[in-house]
Amino acid sequence: MNKDQTYGGLILAVSVIVVLGYIALLTTGWRELIIDAVVSIAVLGILGITGWIGWTMLTTPPPAPLEAEIGTPGSSSSSGTTSGSSSMAGKPEEKK
Repeated sequence: MNKDQTYGGLILAVSVIVVLGYIALLTTGWRELIIDAVVSIAVLGILGITGWIGWTMLTTPPPAPLEAEIGTPGSSSSSGTTSGSSSMAGKPEEKK
């Protein structure tokens, strides 16, 4: 067994143990506390992820405009577009 399979087996075993523990705790007097804890962790996790996405969007610079990459009319970038089409002209089409 390689390292990835070992980690996969360990993750599977831990998740099965946590599920069994969660079910066992739901049948005890701790039911409300367990449900409150799980819901709180889920809400905090979702809000943390959305906050991280917002921070990333706030601090990431905007992309360069497409006109700058393609070239404006009258520029010498038109020679690059014709070379791509001429290289395809010599190739035969594939039959399906």
